[in-house]
Amino acid sequence: MKNIKLTPEELKNVIDFGKLIGNGFFGSVFTYKGKLIKMDNILYNLLHVNDKNVSKDVITSHYKWGKQDFNNREQLEMLSQKQNKIRPKVPDGIITIKSDDPKIDGISPGIIIPHFIDYQSLGNISKTEYRQLLILLRKVFDDIKSLADNEIAQEDLFTRSKHPDEMSHYNIIQKGNDAQIIDMSGPLVKVGKDYENPNKMYTDFANLINYYNEINGLDKIYQEDDNITEDKLNIMLNEFEKQTNNKK
Repeated sequence: MKNIKLTPEELKNVIDFGKLIGNGFFGSVFTYKGKLIKMDNILYNLLHVNDKNVSKDVITSHYKWGKQDFNNREQLEMLSQKQNKIRPKVPDGIITIKSDDPKIDGISPGIIIPHFIDYQSLGNISKTEYRQLLILLRKVFDDIKSLADNEIAQEDLFTRSKHPDEMSHYNIIQKGNDAQIIDMSGPLVKVGKDYENPNKMYTDFANLINYYNEINGLDKIYQEDDNITEDKLNIMLNEFEKQTNNKK
């Protein structure tokens, strides 16, 4: 696993000269020499708005209650060891603070994540592009089966918006006929001692298939009290294919 060590001033420069891609509640994502960095959102904003000369003080103040890495390193190491067995891309490494101040030296405020150039959210595809959607959904299905086989669960694949004027949340991106599961680390990814079963991951995927059925006036396949298994997900995909073929 890569480890890019930066002084507080160097981290400030990386932030200022990088391109911000996204700014969420927990993390900010920005470019760095062709890589993507995801780091503590609060610290990112503090370093961005303050002068370079106070970068060390900003970081020290941010961690005044003690060191806490942005992402659990044990989890990252376990995911890295399983990377050659799964297609979804896990983080490539970490960003580490290099300082003469022991209060902040060695702490990791961010991670290096895969850069999927020209990929877009699965939600950007027209809901009536049935053929392409089926291809992409089957790729995701193969990937979540592989994750489960290796005792990994991504428990934040899809969350349907409760309001019509809000976007649903996807951790699936697509380009052409390829789909990729993203956000493959953090508290909603279960691996090692945290892994119990793939139930939440399978249910998220079932909800996604149902979403495409419902918004196109097709029959609902998954019921809320169903126990979702790989076999049931396969049946749902086959049913989605049958219903969309009948719709054309």
